Amino acid sequence: MPRFVILGQPRSGTTYLQTLLNSHPDVHCRGELFDPWQIDDDGTKSKDPEAITARDRDPIAFFDRMMAGDGIGRTPHWMGAKILFQHHPRLFSELIAETPDLVILYVRRRNKLAQFASLQQVRKTGRWTDTGKDGQLRAPKLSPHPYWAKSECNRLENEDFFLERWLEGLPNPVLTLDYTSLPSPETYDKVATFLAMTGARFSSPLRKQGQNRILDRFENADEIGAHFTAIGKADWLGAELGG
Repeated sequence: MPRFVILGQPRSGTTYLQTLLNSHPDVHCRGELFDPWQIDDDGTKSKDPEAITARDRDPIAFFDRMMAGDGIGRTPHWMGAKILFQHHPRLFSELIAETPDLVILYVRRRNKLAQFASLQQVRKTGRWTDTGKDGQLRAPKLSPHPYWAKSECNRLENEDFFLERWLEGLPNPVLTLDYTSLPSPETYDKVATFLAMTGARFSSPLRKQGQNRILDRFENADEIGAHFTAIGKADWLGAELGG
């Protein structure tokens, strides 16, 4: 069966894309199989140290076994997984680089202050996804020093820069998607066309966790706003999705 990976940084929309794909009966995205702390198989999480060590001892063999459908009891047309920067280095240096038929869906989030804030908020709450079923957004406000926030945004931008240049040199089929356009019919059509899927109807139970106006995520909003405006990033301070 054809295989794909969702590639990106944390809090860039990779999980949202995973849920979109898994809403289609011809797709099974196993999720974040290489989380350093656990094996996350589409929400089924194993923290068994022996299993994690065995996975990390031979990540390519583990990936191949999981992509062959180990343990899922069905054979979807497309099988995939998520790969993020904190995952095993051999996934980048060997698996992707040496597997030209592996299809890549790359998700990027251009507003790095929003991405930084989202990372810090979920680290405070321990709540990495939200379906909205309890009617409550757990999004505590932050008080970072503006220089620290800037340095983290710089790091995220630089990671995107090098990742995109690396992807340009690969022979693999690559579809690049933007965080802000993920919940749109146009994106659904792009994904369906890219994966040659017919009758695609995508949906996701996830909702945005943090405040949509990015400046509202900070206790020291005046300080953050003044600094990011002064360095030419005022466009990062407003609403990220519409409005």
